[in-house]
Amino acid sequence: MARRIIPGFVLCVSVWLGGCEVIPYQPQPQPAPAPAPAPYPEAGYPNQAPPPNYIYADIRRCRGENQRAHADLLDDYERARNAGRISPSEARQFNAMEARLRNLRGQLGRDGLTLQECQVISNEIAGMRAEVSRMTRRNPALARCMADNRRAHAEVLGNYENARRSGRINPREAQRFNAIDGRLRAMQNDLARDGISMQDCERMAGAIAYERDEVARMSRYVSPLTQCVADNRRAHDDVYVVYNAAQRAGRIGPNEARQFSFIDRRLREFQERVKRDGTTLDECRGVGRAIAQERLAVDRMAQQ
Repeated sequence: MARRIIPGFVLCVSVWLGGCEVIPYQPQPQPAPAPAPAPYPEAGYPNQAPPPNYIYADIRRCRGENQRAHADLLDDYERARNAGRISPSEARQFNAMEARLRNLRGQLGRDGLTLQECQVISNEIAGMRAEVSRMTRRNPALARCMADNRRAHAEVLGNYENARRSGRINPREAQRFNAIDGRLRAMQNDLARDGISMQDCERMAGAIAYERDEVARMSRYVSPLTQCVADNRRAHDDVYVVYNAAQRAGRIGPNEARQFSFIDRRLREFQERVKRDGTTLDECRGVGRAIAQERLAVDRMAQQ
């Protein structure tokens, strides 16, 4: 009986399998590979150390543009300075800026410069170049006017000081000069500030010229002491003129020559006394009387 069952079972399995569809084998899809790591920090891998002296295209371009802008900035300033368009305050401002420019130039030349650092330098150079551009817009004629005013202002102060030291300023004029000095110092503040117009500069030029004329007028005063010193100097020289003329005429003998040697010694002492600082008018007049006595003695020699 078993022999009859097994063939029947095999037949049934065959029929069942014949109704099934055979599906060909398909491999399972694999996950996509991860992207290769970027070779430089700018590509998103800040923890990856760049190779030495690497040149990335964007960094190379940024570095070159910054170096050209740096050189152009210095050239612009130098041309403006040579043309007289830079004021003293602007020159001081640029001196401080120049130290920072040297530092930026060093940063641009170093290895390992990142794109972010290069862009920060770009912005900083652009800001300084805009400031230099503002400086260079000054009017050359205005710059010359301001320079002339500064020189004239210094000359007025120097002229007054020289006149005062030489005694050519009347003491009564000193109070008047205090007012002039106040006006000159106010002008000095104006000459140092920025934003002066050509009209303002020309107005200051006229005011300085007026003060210069005032100081010149004040300097024409000759004090009694100054006059006394000048008179003594002339009288001193005249003594030697008379003696030398008498000597050439053969009227000076050995006795007169010996007498004049004492006169000459006293005259030299008088001369040193007059040159001494702090000489009073009374002392000067006393020296004048002594020189007059020596002149009388020399006159007597010359008449023999």
